[in-house]
Amino acid sequence: MTHAHALPDPHDLDAWRAWSNGRLAPLDLTVDLLHRVVENSQRKRDATSPLAPVQTPGQDGWSEAVISLREQTGWDRDEDDGLSRTWHPSHNFYVVVRPGNDSTGLFDRTPSPKTRLRTVLRDLIDEVPHTAPLFDVTGNGQSRLLPEERPQLWLFLFSYRDGLLYAELSRPAERIEDKITRYHQRIPLPPLPYDRTDTSVIVTPDDDLDTGPDIDVQPI
Repeated sequence: MTHAHALPDPHDLDAWRAWSNGRLAPLDLTVDLLHRVVENSQRKRDATSPLAPVQTPGQDGWSEAVISLREQTGWDRDEDDGLSRTWHPSHNFYVVVRPGNDSTGLFDRTPSPKTRLRTVLRDLIDEVPHTAPLFDVTGNGQSRLLPEERPQLWLFLFSYRDGLLYAELSRPAERIEDKITRYHQRIPLPPLPYDRTDTSVIVTPDDDLDTGPDIDVQPI
């Protein structure tokens, strides 16, 4: 059976952290681990030379997020037609890392990756069963991950805004073109305060390629 979880008060960060950790536990992840991923990513992005090409900060930040997630979890990895996947040891699900738009990490929004989904990620979202339950509740009230015929796709989205790092681990259910319109479940993390270093102004280039990683390039 599917079920809804009461959302925490977004002003109570301790309650929000506890809520997020409860949702992450069946996935063998924690808020602290994912916060380290996004902080490592932003530090790497900020360290980019001002002489680098305009795509470099976004590319560096995305790459570091993937590396950090893999280093801290020790999970398996593969590349599928330009899509970098990090696999839970059970191989029941995998995580795809993407920079998110300004709705990332907010309970009342429907976030999407900052850049377009690209063909392989579109196809994976389209294959997700629209009505399959994601979690069930055991007798003690805890959540457990339900098995499916195909591995589950989870997106780890992250975004820096106004001195805070926002992130969430969420499982998309439907999309319209390059925008995700529905999720089976979202797990926004409490925002993480971040003191950034001085960097150069980065201009967002057009990106119409349909191969390789999505690149998070945004004005600073």
